[in-house]
Amino acid sequence: MQHYLYTLCFDAPVHFGMAERGGGLEHTDMVMTADALFSAILAELSAAGAHDALRELLNAVQQGSLRISDLLPWREREDGTWDFYLPRPVLPEDMAAQTRPDSYAEACAFMSAHKQQKRLSYIRAGRMQEYLESLREGRPFDEPAAFGQENLHQRVNCRGEEPLPYFVGSFVFHEQAGLYLIVSTESEDVVEATSCLLEFMGQSGIGGKRSSGYGKFHLADDAVLLSEDAVYGEDDAALYRLLTDEAAEWQMTLSPVLPDARDIETVAQGFYHLRHVGGFVTTAALAEKKNSICLLDSGSCLHERVPGSMASLGQNEGHPVLRYGYGLYVGLGGIRKG
Repeated sequence: MQHYLYTLCFDAPVHFGMAERGGGLEHTDMVMTADALFSAILAELSAAGAHDALRELLNAVQQGSLRISDLLPWREREDGTWDFYLPRPVLPEDMAAQTRPDSYAEACAFMSAHKQQKRLSYIRAGRMQEYLESLREGRPFDEPAAFGQENLHQRVNCRGEEPLPYFVGSFVFHEQAGLYLIVSTESEDVVEATSCLLEFMGQSGIGGKRSSGYGKFHLADDAVLLSEDAVYGEDDAALYRLLTDEAAEWQMTLSPVLPDARDIETVAQGFYHLRHVGGFVTTAALAEKKNSICLLDSGSCLHERVPGSMASLGQNEGHPVLRYGYGLYVGLGGIRKG
């Protein structure tokens, strides 16, 4: 499949909920997961009455001819090149133990560097191999990445008998920063349709608090076909090499994965974070409890590219409530287990 890059610039603050990670309305994430984005796309198509387009999208995903990543951060440098960031890999804890310090001072420096690296959330695509080498050798790794600012706003709920205050978290991207999406597909028609769909969704916004104007965006550029030839800088070429490296020892997912039962043994040999997905389907008349599942979160590392699956969490108004759980991977070369 070919890999296309879409860059999003946000015209308003965003609120990406963190309820699945234990956060309330006052907390917000900076990125949007692929399963949440896919649900938002289906909801927009359904609300617009584009049922044929919705069925075509589902068929493409279920047949394996379309995969999407999380919305991940990018930023533009002063020299005009763009940096594209990937999740920090979930790697074995004993990986850094390959280098053993010879003294107490070296041991303290080693542990300090290891803790500093664990605090990182995102690594530049072009520096991923450097990060992995520094982790193995116990060297400090500095990755400055300022994408914007998180804010907290006070609001008042006036629906009850007594006005009650509450807080809403939001994230405001810098002017030269935003989120990017990778779409892997076999069809050029999907590329154009995705651009039109993203432009349409940008007018109404994505994420939470859209009624307050949150989440509005526009595309910074046309879709770019990733290849060895850099367009924005070294990072987009690095993205292509990582996406096409299927022979690497570890494969890191850029989207949540719901493995089939036959893939559980493969998953058990990897390193991953689980994210619980549940909640309610809300309508004007009622709120109906959905089934709960656990997804392998982005950054999880497996030995093989597990395809993943689509989950049906229940029914709502005669149609299934679906959750996207297909994997899109990058290969992490030069890593060895243990």
